[in-house]
Amino acid sequence: MMRTRTVNTAISAMIFFAGMLSCTKIPEYSDGRVSLDEVFSSYRKTAGYLNLCYTKIQPQGGFYAGNSFLASFSDEAAHVSEINNSVHRQWWQGLLTPFYNPVETNTSSNTNWWAGHFEGIRYCNVFLANIDTAMVAGESIRQGYKAQARLLRAFYYLQLIKRYGGVPVYTAPLPVDYDYSSEQRPPFSAVAQFIIDECNDVLENVPNEAMGWIQGDTDFQRGMFYKAVAAAMKSQAALFAASPLWNDGTITWQDAARYTKEALDRCLENGFKLYDAAPGTTDGYDAFDIYFRTRADVNRVRDRETIYEVNRQLNIYSYNGLPFTDGIVSSGDNPVQELIDAFETIDGKPILDLTRPYLDANHLQPNYNSENTLYNPAAPFENRDPRLRASFYHHGARFDLRNASSFVWMHAGGNAAISENDLRHTRTGYYLRKFGNFTSSRTGNNDGYFKLYRLAELYLNFAEAANEAAAGGLAPGDAVDALNIVRARAGMPAIEAGIDKETFRLRIRNERRVELAYEEHRFFDVRRWKILDETDRVVTGMRPIAEPDGTFTYERFVIDHSRAAVTDKYLIFPLPGNEVAKLQELTGSNWQNPGW
Repeated sequence: MMRTRTVNTAISAMIFFAGMLSCTKIPEYSDGRVSLDEVFSSYRKTAGYLNLCYTKIQPQGGFYAGNSFLASFSDEAAHVSEINNSVHRQWWQGLLTPFYNPVETNTSSNTNWWAGHFEGIRYCNVFLANIDTAMVAGESIRQGYKAQARLLRAFYYLQLIKRYGGVPVYTAPLPVDYDYSSEQRPPFSAVAQFIIDECNDVLENVPNEAMGWIQGDTDFQRGMFYKAVAAAMKSQAALFAASPLWNDGTITWQDAARYTKEALDRCLENGFKLYDAAPGTTDGYDAFDIYFRTRADVNRVRDRETIYEVNRQLNIYSYNGLPFTDGIVSSGDNPVQELIDAFETIDGKPILDLTRPYLDANHLQPNYNSENTLYNPAAPFENRDPRLRASFYHHGARFDLRNASSFVWMHAGGNAAISENDLRHTRTGYYLRKFGNFTSSRTGNNDGYFKLYRLAELYLNFAEAANEAAAGGLAPGDAVDALNIVRARAGMPAIEAGIDKETFRLRIRNERRVELAYEEHRFFDVRRWKILDETDRVVTGMRPIAEPDGTFTYERFVIDHSRAAVTDKYLIFPLPGNEVAKLQELTGSNWQNPGW
């Protein structure tokens, strides 16, 4: 007789959220399928089920629609495929609905933030419900497995609330006859506090021999969660919960300053530091440059900055390439002028007035910073923050550093000229360099891997939270110091102590824009700050024009599309419409986000 075990495959609201409204029988079959009883009575299968918990980490980095970055759904970039009415254009046309999300439209990567993350939570809860009696090789391994599953569950919840707001938190599979009629939607802060508490418990109470501060010593351990990931998630959850979009007084800026400082300090105490390896002169410009195309070493001997790296190599040369790159499919996520304008000059002064960067609605009239004497509109790429040349190709930039005559030219007739009808050419006058390697081509990919969490973010998280928590009119010294550590690695001058809190807020936001460009922060930053309508309405490019005497002039121009996804309702994604209907029927309440 075939033995079966009935297992509830959904937890609380996930029964609706993932569309799983019934229990599932998991029998043993001759083709290899097994019951949960058998899974957790085997060392190997217990470990295999933990691996299953990792499988719902959704695409990050350059793996959205058309192998693009989230940057093209923010004010960082304009994707070249918009000329063909791509999902990026649909996003900016305001076609997001409770039944269609253009950002998730990527059949090759199967992006599904809602159902995918809830499925991951379900896997974690099933694992945690069984691990205490599961067959493992030792108690230390059991503790480590439990800690990984808890952090994965916290990670999935963090991804959900960043996009949708508060969702019910459940820490165990629920009975089939669970009564959902009294369910209420919790606030963002409640879920954020759950994430912080889970991370704190792992950080403080899980022995280092069960879960340490590095992933391990072998490539087999790549992609595993470990204590530094807990610190990074704690920092980010606290920062978001205290930010204007989500701040309900439960997690204050003072709380966020404490949490982010604790997370940063724990990482520093355990050997993390900003990447500072100097490259050879023909390999890269500086440490910041080569960091993003250098794969992290698992044991953190060489790279002590990366906290979590997506274990999938990017294809910058192909999907964010230049027209002359062998193997190019698309120029991809073309950086916009507004992002380029954020890079200061080498004396540490912004080129624009950060309180009002542009004098007109179309951003064609820059409001230049009167204190900046180094910026020259006739030579706009000279004397700029070194992170500019490391992150993006501009007109006249070096391409192959091994070749003294290898340059990128964007003017009409140049080898990378602006075009409005060729997917291989930029629409904005810029190309992505960050994560890419000029040696990559169809014969060999040497591009980098996406850094989901890294130490620089923790410095910037703390700087922001500490500044906002300050009671006086001046920015706190430790907040300024944290920001300056990030700037120093980039070769940028320190911001002097005594800066006022309001001005420092603008400098922090600009620093995040520059340091964390294309790293999936800007999309969420402008939302949690509630400035989406100020930042994303229009983006521009820069056209170099060759003059008869061999010099160039530069002309700003508006990218030819309308950005409608900027009103307050776009601060938060809508919950899927079919799930909201089920929730309304079962609870009598409307769970949909405002405006949808």
